[in-house]
Amino acid sequence: MHHIDVHVRDLAAAKTLIDAIAPEVGYRCRYAGEDFVGYETAGGGRPRFGLILDSQAGGTMRMAWHVADRAAVDRVGALVGANGGRAIEGPGLNPEYGDDYYAVFFEDADGNKYEVLTGEG
Repeated sequence: MHHIDVHVRDLAAAKTLIDAIAPEVGYRCRYAGEDFVGYETAGGGRPRFGLILDSQAGGTMRMAWHVADRAAVDRVGALVGANGGRAIEGPGLNPEYGDDYYAVFFEDADGNKYEVLTGEG
């Protein structure tokens, strides 16, 4: 994969949320402008993803990151509400996806869905 674009109506709110969790999922902000914020892997590589200001955004995106352990999932779970996200589920086990599938599910202010997980599914 090369990159992913997430369209949002409230760029500042989305940036606040993603900036908070980015280090936990191995990303960093590469560029921040008036209508676009770009992220790259912590090592400076791909895949990259961006937040694009779009007044017509409808919250239809879903993105998931795999992390090394449950502690990272728990840290993200603690960051979500404090940074403008809305918790949907977890952190916790999700045996319907796999015996060791541990995840937190949340959304941004526009309704885009995100997941941070560890384990195999």
